[in-house]
Amino acid sequence: MKMKMTRRIVASFLAVLAVLLFSIFSLRAEDTHKAHKAGSHGDHMMGDGEKVRCAIDGMMMKPSAMVKVEQDGKAYYFCNDMQAEMFKANPDKYLQTISVGNLTFDLNVITTEAYKMMMSHMGMGGMIKADEIKGKTHYFSIYPTQEHGEIALGDVKLAIQVTNTEGETKMALLKYSKMTRTYQGFITMPTGTEHEVRVRVTSPAVKISL
Repeated sequence: MKMKMTRRIVASFLAVLAVLLFSIFSLRAEDTHKAHKAGSHGDHMMGDGEKVRCAIDGMMMKPSAMVKVEQDGKAYYFCNDMQAEMFKANPDKYLQTISVGNLTFDLNVITTEAYKMMMSHMGMGGMIKADEIKGKTHYFSIYPTQEHGEIALGDVKLAIQVTNTEGETKMALLKYSKMTRTYQGFITMPTGTEHEVRVRVTSPAVKISL
């Protein structure tokens, strides 16, 4: 009787010990997985954080590959010296923003001629499509941000609307560039020296039966 009782106690003890060892192993494995996942995610975020946007065209590159300009206590980055000089000559002309609630559109605009010079200067003149810029006076690039950083709008479409003081309005659809992560396009601006610029947002349609 005592022998059976002893065997049961030993068996119970071993069972409890096995459960504890399994639990400890599982927790350690889970912690290791979480740590690996967090480390990978952290490295990915660190890689994104190393990139900055050009204050002229919105293109994203590593700071070490860009030209840095200090202006009013802030650091701005540019793809090349030409863009940096454009900015320093007239900083108020660039970095316009349009806010809608917590969403902000950072807006950049340059003339088509400046765009062509800029692309040629970067050795990317071959990427310019003649039919796309024919008759167009200006190039726009826009990227949306929120309080916690940049966001992706998915299937949402953006258009730029420009109106002069006489009420003449021109509009152009913007295309999303995966390379620069900006919405960009060309437009023939209405005549005049002062214009109102709006961003038109079009979401995918839904069907509703009434």
